[in-house]
Amino acid sequence: MASQIRRALHSLVLNIAEGSADNSDIEFARFLGISIRSTYETVAGFDLALLYELISEEIDEKIEADAHELVKQLSAFRNSLKSN
Repeated sequence: MASQIRRALHSLVLNIAEGSADNSDIEFARFLGISIRSTYETVAGFDLALLYELISEEIDEKIEADAHELVKQLSAFRNSLKSN
């Protein structure tokens, strides 16, 4: 479980970095979309950790709130990029 969550977190960060290296807003937006999906994957991993009683409900709620804010920020940034 921890390994899968780590991979999702790495994917989130590395896709932002990879997308920022491109000169295309369309490609960057695509990589930001992948990062958003990785954020949801991370949350799902923590939801499973809660289900298996590996973390507390308080920690899970904090992760979900932080993830929600991150998705809002990434989505706003993606929407601000030129679409052509």
